[in-house]
Amino acid sequence: MKNVLIVGAVLLLLAGNGTASAQSFYDKETSIYAEFFGHGGELSVNFEKILAEKITIRVGIGGTGAVFRQGLVTPFGMSYLMAVDDRNFLEFGIGGAYVNIDDTSTDDTYLDVAENQVVGTGTFGYRFLGHYGFTYRLAFTPAVTKDGFQPMGGAAFGYAF
Repeated sequence: MKNVLIVGAVLLLLAGNGTASAQSFYDKETSIYAEFFGHGGELSVNFEKILAEKITIRVGIGGTGAVFRQGLVTPFGMSYLMAVDDRNFLEFGIGGAYVNIDDTSTDDTYLDVAENQVVGTGTFGYRFLGHYGFTYRLAFTPAVTKDGFQPMGGAAFGYAF
């Protein structure tokens, strides 16, 4: 858990040092959003910063318990945004999530992660960044666990400022 906090702190420090060049292309370069499924389990809250005109970093906190085994998830990662126009983007990214699972649960679930581990994730999706702050994303977010490849997807809705 200590390593997850260190990684999160480093990502937030890097987010604060973003270059001003991002403001020349984007109206909004910082986002806070809720993600359903995707990188952070069943529901997560994420902070994201555009560092350069095409690169983003994110960190969040999420939880599981209905579809997956009960636990706490800490997603992190970075993405490349390929502009379709000034508001629509294709997104490609890599990242991970530290998954802290309740080991007393024996329920069978879709993603049968039975122990604490770092899960690798990818992002292949569509993103909309509105001029008035509304943002959303639909993405294929596959996970690579100790048990192998798990196809997943998610949707995120939030506010950019």
